[in-house]
Amino acid sequence: MKREQDRLESIKKYFSPKLLLIGLILCFFAFPGKAVAGLLLNAELRLTYEDNVVGLLSDQQKGGVSTGAAIPGGMAMTAPGMGGMGSGKNNYTGSSSGSSQSPGDFSATLYAEAGGYRDLGRDAEVFAKGFASHTSYDTYTDLNSNIGGVSTGISLILSDLFSTRVSVLGKIKRFDDSQRNSTAYAGNLSLKEKLTPSLWLREFGQYEKNSADTSVFSYTGTTIGIGAGYALTKKTLAMLGYSYLIQQYDEPSGAEMKTQTAYVSAEQTIGKFWAVSGEYDLQISKENATGTSTTNNIFSLAVRYSY
Repeated sequence: MKREQDRLESIKKYFSPKLLLIGLILCFFAFPGKAVAGLLLNAELRLTYEDNVVGLLSDQQKGGVSTGAAIPGGMAMTAPGMGGMGSGKNNYTGSSSGSSQSPGDFSATLYAEAGGYRDLGRDAEVFAKGFASHTSYDTYTDLNSNIGGVSTGISLILSDLFSTRVSVLGKIKRFDDSQRNSTAYAGNLSLKEKLTPSLWLREFGQYEKNSADTSVFSYTGTTIGIGAGYALTKKTLAMLGYSYLIQQYDEPSGAEMKTQTAYVSAEQTIGKFWAVSGEYDLQISKENATGTSTTNNIFSLAVRYSY
């Protein structure tokens, strides 16, 4: 057990999500514009407003550029020992804590990923990539985070209608509130149906094991969801979807939070590599200790580069 703990501490010491993010951004200058076979480069800047911030969901990837099933938002549970309180200058206290602070907040997220893929015959390809993100909140600065990791997987074209993707990933999360710091491992599975040249459906599932420095932030998470996209024009895409997330926490014993998220978004392509988008998410979270249900309205604007 001690040897395993020492190994994890060594990884945490020498792996910096912030340095990984800087390195990934430098990839965009190293490979400008010209086609490089098998190269994956994506980056996104997302500005978000949440009217009821959920602290326990602040480590979930926001937005369309994602390494897995993305769940936006965040609000802390109100059970004893499970609140969003941290050690930052402006601590998240939750909408039910009696605080005079507004539960809403603005945040900005910079995300980047770089990697490559290789064909395995006509209908399959394997890929591997590194990813990193930095999120800053305006008020609840203890939720500020740097998250980085690696992912690998395989994509398969099953027929003219069906395709699927399977991937695994590992990541390290660092917060201004150090109690939230963690390592996580996850597996993703998705199935996509191309119903017409303009319309597609996608179903997905994710399993994540998050081991935090403090047990109240350690959890096992399972997500399932469905989404649809429709190309209004060659450069305009409309999307909507729904996801259901269950998080089971190590402490207090038996603590669980269930989160349902419905979203609608629109994306406009600009030129060959750039796109802008707007998104609205309706997020409803319920924790089992008190039965409290909380609604979070999330509005976001993003600019994305995809190579």
